Amino acid sequence: MPEMVDGDWSLGYSATKIYPGADLLFGRQSSGIYCLSEPEVKFSDGDFGDADLPGEDGIRMGRDYQRSATVTFELGVDGVDQAVDRHGDMQPWAGGPLIGAWPTATRPPELGGSVRTTVRKPYQWSSDGVDMLRQAWRADSVRGRAGGVAWLRHTTVGGRTRMLYGRPRKFAVGSSRLTRQGYTPVVCDFVTIDDRFYDATESVEELWALRWLGMPGRPGRPADAGPGLNDSRKTAVIKQKGRVATYPYVRVYGPCKNPKLTLVGLWEVQLSMEIKSTSDYVQIDPRPFARSVMFYKDGSSSSVADKLTRSSPRLAEMFIPPGQWTAKLSYANASVPTTTGPRMEIFWRDAYAWW
Repeated sequence: MPEMVDGDWSLGYSATKIYPGADLLFGRQSSGIYCLSEPEVKFSDGDFGDADLPGEDGIRMGRDYQRSATVTFELGVDGVDQAVDRHGDMQPWAGGPLIGAWPTATRPPELGGSVRTTVRKPYQWSSDGVDMLRQAWRADSVRGRAGGVAWLRHTTVGGRTRMLYGRPRKFAVGSSRLTRQGYTPVVCDFVTIDDRFYDATESVEELWALRWLGMPGRPGRPADAGPGLNDSRKTAVIKQKGRVATYPYVRVYGPCKNPKLTLVGLWEVQLSMEIKSTSDYVQIDPRPFARSVMFYKDGSSSSVADKLTRSSPRLAEMFIPPGQWTAKLSYANASVPTTTGPRMEIFWRDAYAWW
């Protein structure tokens, strides 16, 4: 996908074995699918736990919960100016399983491509554009999976890009006499899983223990200086630069036994199990659309949620508020002979209350 600029929107989701994913850029006129008005963001009513005080005036304030948001688009699919022909006569996933991705040779110069070689009649392009847009909005690879989500990116003034997790939902094609001339209006919306706006760039910090000569280097690690040299980094600082709390996800690689991650002052999570190989790992994912603890070994996966210790927090409580937090890795040595130690990757996106 070309680099996004002010006014661009992008709908994306992953492919499955039988359904294509999407990487659909829209919003500006040069994309051929542009916004007729500024998209509306409407937050749903919160879930308020207020209760009446029996036998007297007033109420007792309870626990309040924020829910989701809905982004509504009024789009114009335009073929009047011979706008973008995204995929020529091929299926949109022919060059890779992404709806909306198209070769550089068929992009207009405004989107980082060369002059378009395929010329279509305005009505034909408009119909194909609506067809492709609705296919992307169906999100077949997402809606068939419980918890499956798409992402919606938007770039605002200054090039700042943030994203929402959710699913495309409503889709309505407007009746217009201009369709014959190559223009079709469409109204569609995207429902989010929460009211957070996430940074498009994912942050990561890595912790590791004993490492000997011959182990491949990783970003942030010093290079080996000679035989027998080892190094470790069991403490790191997590900088969450957003305005609201965000959920991380953690990968723990072996070899080690009973690994534990501590975010000082927040929580500590520990696994009561052994990870024997450097290629095996456990992913602890408390994000709302995942909420899982999975063990990955030799290309297969299985749930190990029962391996979380009783002192570990609920996954819903494993969030990172804004600020700087110290992360610490601790573990017991694995039972297998090894010259290496475990490593841990902590991923997160800074979260905000608006674009």
